[in-house]
This record gives sequence, C-alpha cells and structure tokens, in this order.
Amino acid sequence: MLKRLMKLSPYQYTKSTTDGDIFVGKLYGEDVILKDVKVDEITYSKRTREEAEQLRKEFDRSVRKDFLKSLVNDPVKLAEPKNAGISDGDIELMKRGKPPIGWQVHHNLPLDDGGTNAFENLTLIQNHPYHKAITNTQRTLTKGL
Repeated sequence: MLKRLMKLSPYQYTKSTTDGDIFVGKLYGEDVILKDVKVDEITYSKRTREEAEQLRKEFDRSVRKDFLKSLVNDPVKLAEPKNAGISDGDIELMKRGKPPIGWQVHHNLPLDDGGTNAFENLTLIQNHPYHKAITNTQRTLTKGL
C-alpha cells in the first residue's frame, strides 16, 4: 500500500549546457556537478516501511550482486565501467557481485519512495561526492512527506 502521493519536480537541480544536461547537487554547501543524469518529474508515492524493508532484503540478498555481474559479463556494458576508470581489479570484484571500492549500486528512485529493484532503476555510482550529493537532493525533495 502506498501512503502518500505528491508531484515532485527536480528540475531546479538541472541545467542545460552546450555539452548536454547536467545535474547540480550540493555537498557541504558546494556544487557537485554530474553529467548525463536524467531527471524526471514523478508522482511521489511513499511505500510502507514493511514493503520497503522486504524490497531492501531482496536487493541485499541477490539483486545488487546480479546487477553488478550483468555490467561486467556483457562486453558492450563492460565498456562503461572501464570508461569510468574502474580498475581491472575492481572489475574482478564486480564479476563476483561485489561493488568496486568507493562505489555502490544506487536506486534512482529509492525503494521507500516507490522505486523498484528492476535493473532500469539501478546505477553504479561513486560514493564521494556523487552519491552523497544525489542523496542530499532526494532527502530535500522528500522531506516532510
């Protein structure tokens, strides 16, 4: 059951440049810029704690591992982590379902906010500063809902 519905617009955090769209988050009061981040207006739907916890357990048990393996077991997808500077040693970790050091699998739309464990809702992201900046923005948008 979904608790609350509300329209959320993250567009105030994006800017168009000659190089494409960028996302501008905040970390310790400073701008953190991420290129090629897709932002959508959504109808916010807050999940019950129980439902979110069940999805989190599923993610921790198998989804994260399967997602990481899918990124490195497909030669086409493998180019992306390599282009992001992930080392061969970290790619070996990913083949075993472990995230590279300093990286994590992120839910684009968080589980407690109506997101799913579908691979389309997951991305591999560097913890500092990018994941922290996105998390700050998500918390700002959903605070008090």
